[in-house]
Amino acid sequence: MSAIEVVVRPRPQTAPSAALAPLHGLFDVIVDGVNLTARLGEGQALSVLSDLGHAVAALSRGKRDRATLPLYTEDQAWELGLEADGTDVLLSVYRVGPLPEVAIHERRVDLVGLRAAIARAIDEARLQDSTPAVAGGLAAVRRLLDAPWASYGRLPLERATATLATKPSGGLSFSAQAAFRTASSNEFAAGSPHVERADLHSLLLRGSLAATARGRSVRLENVSLFLVAERLIALAEEVLEAWRGERALVRRVNVDGAGIAIQRGPGDGPLTLTLSTRGANREGGVTLVRLEPPCVVKAIARFARLLCEKFVEFDKGQAQNLRLLALSRAAGELDGAVADATAEDSLTNPEPESYRSFGLPRSRLEPGMWENAGKMRFSPRWVATVPGIDLRATFHCGDRIVVGSQRETACLESASGKLLWRVPGQRAACVATPLGIARIHQDGLLELLDMDRGEPRFSTRLRPRAATGAAGALVNAPGLPRLLVLAEGDRSVTAVDLVSGEVRWRYSARRPTNYRLRRAGKLLLAAGGDSALVALDVVTGEVVWRVRDRLPFTGDLCVDKDSAFALAGGPIGPVRLFHVDLWSGAVRFNAELDDRPIPGQAPLIGRGRVMIPVRDRRGVGVVALGRETGEVMWRHEPGLGSPTTAWFALDDILVANTAAGALLAIEAETGTLRYNHVFSRNVDADQPRRLEPVLRNGALFVPQHRVHVVRPRDGEVIGSVPSDLIPDLLRVDDRCSVYLAEESGHLAAFGVAPKLELVR
Repeated sequence: MSAIEVVVRPRPQTAPSAALAPLHGLFDVIVDGVNLTARLGEGQALSVLSDLGHAVAALSRGKRDRATLPLYTEDQAWELGLEADGTDVLLSVYRVGPLPEVAIHERRVDLVGLRAAIARAIDEARLQDSTPAVAGGLAAVRRLLDAPWASYGRLPLERATATLATKPSGGLSFSAQAAFRTASSNEFAAGSPHVERADLHSLLLRGSLAATARGRSVRLENVSLFLVAERLIALAEEVLEAWRGERALVRRVNVDGAGIAIQRGPGDGPLTLTLSTRGANREGGVTLVRLEPPCVVKAIARFARLLCEKFVEFDKGQAQNLRLLALSRAAGELDGAVADATAEDSLTNPEPESYRSFGLPRSRLEPGMWENAGKMRFSPRWVATVPGIDLRATFHCGDRIVVGSQRETACLESASGKLLWRVPGQRAACVATPLGIARIHQDGLLELLDMDRGEPRFSTRLRPRAATGAAGALVNAPGLPRLLVLAEGDRSVTAVDLVSGEVRWRYSARRPTNYRLRRAGKLLLAAGGDSALVALDVVTGEVVWRVRDRLPFTGDLCVDKDSAFALAGGPIGPVRLFHVDLWSGAVRFNAELDDRPIPGQAPLIGRGRVMIPVRDRRGVGVVALGRETGEVMWRHEPGLGSPTTAWFALDDILVANTAAGALLAIEAETGTLRYNHVFSRNVDADQPRRLEPVLRNGALFVPQHRVHVVRPRDGEVIGSVPSDLIPDLLRVDDRCSVYLAEESGHLAAFGVAPKLELVR
């Protein structure tokens, strides 16, 4: 019989008072002279002792089969796990969290001896304690540990030996053998079916793990299969990202005495996998060489999923184990990601003419009345105060201004500022449509407000999109239905009829994707975070064509004439520009970029050039490629402008409006600087939230500390808006009337003064 001792050692020299001294101490469980909980350090000793007494009493009476007790140090979370096995109890001590550590695994102790040791510890603690509340709680636990039952007459723990093996993936396969706990109805399954808990204790199963590749095998004995599978999944995710980005990768980890090392070089080279039992180094281990990264990822994902299935097969209650569910979900997503990255399912449209006739995107800008006119003068019209204004929900719609705020949505007459209607409601993402204002709430509620009265025309419930903001496209062209297409949930694109409010179609990807949308006639381009660029039919939602690549498409798209340009790449690694035929989906070229494009910035088109704004620690720059060839035609290194810069492409120039107060115009064809303006401002706080210029009637409205009006052809400043408001939001109508909104909650309107013309 093992010698068992439970000790609570008070530390009165550090306690704030003698009465509280027993509450601050070291809690030790000693078996055969070995302190199983020595590494836990300081904690609430008496509370742990009370919980341990309750758990052991429940095991002794047969009310529970297993119990876990949380043990916290200053910066770590540990658990003490107890599991009954006949007349004994198996005691484990382990650290929980993303990187678990097993200190003691299933140390067998006598249940009667453990109960007696806890009773002695309670008696000693009660003698030292003078607090009635603490003494009363310990006395209740002490009574539970008393006779008449010495121990519950239970059978030994049932285990079933099982072997699992994966099918070879590229020559690599995993196999494992272990004795799984069997339970028809254990405490986990008998609990509430509505409760899911993270239970690492029940997953600490030791067994043997073997990996085989190209006729060579390596076997690890007495390792925790679940912990090794968790770490393999984390390594497989890094392998997949490195392979997609063509980056080198070197990782060495140690988990439960097993060493795992993965190494691969840059490019498309193979990797090596080393498994050992001496730690996270290659000495003493076996190295499997010339493994293809996608095959390694797929083999690891299959092994993890098969292990999860075995746990549930022998213990149905594990279906509610959050830790097991997380591993199964990660393995499934990883398997789907590598399947998408290696899929050869690119699809072209054999009948491009059926889509070519629906609303070709306009490529050239029509000349305006101010392109060759004189100066512009502005006169104030009205000013409104909107507390808690939401700039993203403020729109100019014909003769009205729709303003969103934290508590309501209001509609003003644009000419006079008169309030037409207001509707109470929380802040939501808004989209202006021909039939009203569509509001997308965080809980997935979509409602359309009538523009005349502000009353809801319909409401539809969609899946909420929590990862990022709302993304969508509006369909309102002759011959096409009136639709609002939205990115729904984490993997779907949904089309809602603006007239009836019903969902017309829904397209769903196989794995979570951060979709961004762009409409081109009858086509809807969708990409973002996935390795596929998809073109959908806006009427039916069917896939018209698909472009698949190893690199994930960022969702930064632009459409020009009969071409679509898309960027693909991750935060690090290579980045490619794809030129795709808009109607057939055929890839005309893909060019690799040496610089890092600005996230969220689509390519810009002008005079036979595709211009890609880039950024690094020095600032922003721009790279221009040939529209038809993909060759680099000219380049401005980063440092051309400040890190925050808004870009705007006209026919023959590229305009950059920087947060430093500079306005640059670059020749699209040659890359030479046409003109440069530096606008002064009083303080840095005068910088607007949004710097995007607006082109109306041949005049370019540039938001800085105030709105300046520039003739884009030669850069001449032809006017400025006399407002004290910082133009955080700029709206300009077809008559060049200017509407400014400041984040502080003010909205102002300015009209263009009459223009004198010479009549001959």
